[in-house]
Amino acid sequence: MHLRHRLQDGLREYVILELQDLLPEDHELVSVGRGWTLEHRLLQLAREDSNLRVLRDVVYAHGHLTARPFTSLSREEVSRQAAALFSFGLLRLARAPLPSRTVAPHFAQVPEVAPPVVDTEPLWLRLQVVDDVTDVPISGIQLRIQLGDASEQQATTDSEGRIDLKDVPEGAANVLSVLDGATLDNTLALVRTGGPWSQQKPAKAGSKGRQSSSQRVLARIAEHQVTDGETLESVAEMYGLTVEALAKFNWGTTDPAEIQRYLLLEVGCSRKDTQGRYVFSSDDVPGILRIPRPVAVPRMAVEQSHILRVKRVPEPRPYLFSL
Repeated sequence: MHLRHRLQDGLREYVILELQDLLPEDHELVSVGRGWTLEHRLLQLAREDSNLRVLRDVVYAHGHLTARPFTSLSREEVSRQAAALFSFGLLRLARAPLPSRTVAPHFAQVPEVAPPVVDTEPLWLRLQVVDDVTDVPISGIQLRIQLGDASEQQATTDSEGRIDLKDVPEGAANVLSVLDGATLDNTLALVRTGGPWSQQKPAKAGSKGRQSSSQRVLARIAEHQVTDGETLESVAEMYGLTVEALAKFNWGTTDPAEIQRYLLLEVGCSRKDTQGRYVFSSDDVPGILRIPRPVAVPRMAVEQSHILRVKRVPEPRPYLFSL
């Protein structure tokens, strides 16, 4: 991402990085802050059209569905959604080196603007996750909810697919999915937000469809094409995962022998190291690992009920070969 996602701030140039992106040479990571101050700072940058295009590309790349198709987000909305991605740690900011004998302010040294002082009182926030096709509520989805005062809660959808938070502070909430325990079988993809509150009854245990007691994970799935020199360990580290979590997501197992079998059958590995374990190569066909990435839904207003409509992810197609 860093090759084209650059921001200009006077004499300074910054690069927006994904979690898996390497820090470019001579660049250094900077602290962007969070909350209203971060939104205000990004809004200042977004007043430049080139910066606005960069931030908008980043927001759309992360699958934000709060805008109608073909509708461009405003500067304010782009700034809010980008701030949510930075706050949740899905994006990082690196500062490019200055030309010699040039002085420019540090990103963090820009004077902070205090948010408006308003009287606050306890409010509420409701979420419901439903199947986009059947409208059946989905239970067992764990979410991180960052509230207006920058505090954070974790909650899990109940048998009616609901999360009800009471006594929350004023201000919009950012919602991020939790990837713990994610597998291809239990992962759901966000289709859109909005729509009427579901009146369907939850699926009963043992019935066709989703089990009300099953764990489900909300995520988007990226495909990583393996190449020479990579290992399962290096790919996992690149995306901030453990080897166990990466193997569990792709194949539902952490057993070393089973992992070796799946590397042959589904990744198409054909080379082995000196210990007889499969290693990745650019010649592997299809040579793809699936990577779970969190879903972030920013700026959900309090004292409102919000619907997240989801669907099952496509089933992976096995790699077929003949001997």
